[in-house]
Amino acid sequence: MKNNLKQNQIAQTPPKFVAKMANIVLVLGALLSFLIVMFAFYRMYNPIVDSLMGNKAMEKFYFNCSIFGGVLVVLFGLGLRLNSELKVNISIMLITIGVSFYGLETYLEFSRKPLQTRKMKAEKLGISYDTRTTMELLQEFKESGVVVYPAIKPQGFIPSDGLKNKTIFPIGGISNSKAVLLNEAGFYPIIETDEHGFNNPKGYYDKNKATILLTGDSFTEGYSVHQGETLRANLTKLGLNTISIGKGGNGPLIEFAAIKEYGKPLKPKVVLWMYFMNDIPDLKSEIGSPFLNQYLSEEDFSQSLISRQDEIDSILKIYVQGEWDKGWEKEKELKRKQEIDKIANNSVLRILKFVNLRAKVNLTPQPQPLYDKELLVFKKILKNSKQIVSGWGGKFYFVYLPWIDRYLNKENEKFQETVLQSATELDIPIIDIHKEVFSIHPDPISLFPLRTHGHYTGEGYRLVAEAVAKRLDADGLLVSSK
Repeated sequence: MKNNLKQNQIAQTPPKFVAKMANIVLVLGALLSFLIVMFAFYRMYNPIVDSLMGNKAMEKFYFNCSIFGGVLVVLFGLGLRLNSELKVNISIMLITIGVSFYGLETYLEFSRKPLQTRKMKAEKLGISYDTRTTMELLQEFKESGVVVYPAIKPQGFIPSDGLKNKTIFPIGGISNSKAVLLNEAGFYPIIETDEHGFNNPKGYYDKNKATILLTGDSFTEGYSVHQGETLRANLTKLGLNTISIGKGGNGPLIEFAAIKEYGKPLKPKVVLWMYFMNDIPDLKSEIGSPFLNQYLSEEDFSQSLISRQDEIDSILKIYVQGEWDKGWEKEKELKRKQEIDKIANNSVLRILKFVNLRAKVNLTPQPQPLYDKELLVFKKILKNSKQIVSGWGGKFYFVYLPWIDRYLNKENEKFQETVLQSATELDIPIIDIHKEVFSIHPDPISLFPLRTHGHYTGEGYRLVAEAVAKRLDADGLLVSSK
């Protein structure tokens, strides 16, 4: 009887090689779990983007990852203390689970649509694409003796809180000059700026010439299209004398400042506040500028920029010259980042990190910066803007511009409900371009350059202009120059 029991125990004892492999599996599991802990702690204090430092959602995600990894280290450690038979069974189970998960991850990785560059998308659509960088294009103009400036973004003056030792904060650009905008549709739009550096024909600053004024960011300035295809240009084609004081990168505080500096002297009949969802994040950096905050805290504050253009031109030309070398460095940094992204998007690395599976179950860091303060400030800015425009007898409208992900990935836009509610509570008429244009269009994605992320196409701006004109006509405010 004892001999039979002994023989059964010997028979159930796994071979030494198998037991050794089981130990290796458990040790590797413990090491991998320890690496998860170390990586989680590293990411908590070294986020991919500096602006996420201290982000509570990110910290919570990586803290939970470190706890999870720590628990696994303990479990694998305890597993090494079990008898050989149990260790073998656990190892077989772990290998089976691992192979299954990696098999599914591999399938998901190779069944996903490959990432395409804008150039690849252009080629697919049969559109020629200018592969030069902005700096390369500007260098070619410079060598040929043609003076062309990069697009001036007032947002760029926030870190220094203005220019010339914080004595001036330009809102416009270099007047009567050529400027190059972003390449999104395969070409670089080259525009001729007006008397104050905005994307308009000259002569609109004569009193009573402009009946409609647009304030906003790059959508308002007219990115991705030729000068004659912008929203302003399309409104003008409809017989509406329209002037744009929008600049790329503008947030609500700079847009408000633009109304004070350029809208107030012109006193147009209609002011259209062109809102896009990145306005609220832009406001976060703007309210960090003591100079810009004066526009909000001091009712009568103004730099009188409309009468200081010669000074502004001189300062901005010096600024552009000083930024020239930085421009090349930024492009080099961008290329380095693109190379890093290529490595990060390597299929082998993506599979090892379970990128697709984690995305399916939302097991990825989801940073959600808090914008409660910015949303309150935004509402105050809208209120003050409406009061200023009403003060000269004008009508103030809130125009909501949608983003491509709403149609491409069916994603809801951030802040939509809150900002529309703010406008409604302030009794500001709303022109919702999603409802009026994109939601009823048979192919809304076609209204974005190369059918991908970016601003609007010429057709997109045309349809937006028609929707705006239709609303103004319905409200009895359509003042045509025809």
